[in-house]
Amino acid sequence: MITVLIGRALIVIGLFFMAAGIYSVLRFHDFYSRVVITAKVDTVGFLTLIFGAMLIEGFSFFTLKLALIVVFELLTNPISTHSIAHSAYASGFKIRKEVRVD
Repeated sequence: MITVLIGRALIVIGLFFMAAGIYSVLRFHDFYSRVVITAKVDTVGFLTLIFGAMLIEGFSFFTLKLALIVVFELLTNPISTHSIAHSAYASGFKIRKEVRVD
């Protein structure tokens, strides 16, 4: 019972983190800042959601599948984020110099 409550709390925390990350992506104005915050939100929010689901489910074959998804996420997300930012830099994409007042 307590693990289900902790799992649900982790899922709520993950959803809140992802919502705050979406808001911050809209607040940043240049591409590179958006790439960095997107990578962090994706990794931390997704992992929190998955760990919450693992606690709710308990030890089973489904939990093993979720653990494999976590490993795959931890291996591929930094590589894909780096390659997106590197390709933008290599193609000459520059940071905007304009100043916005919100």
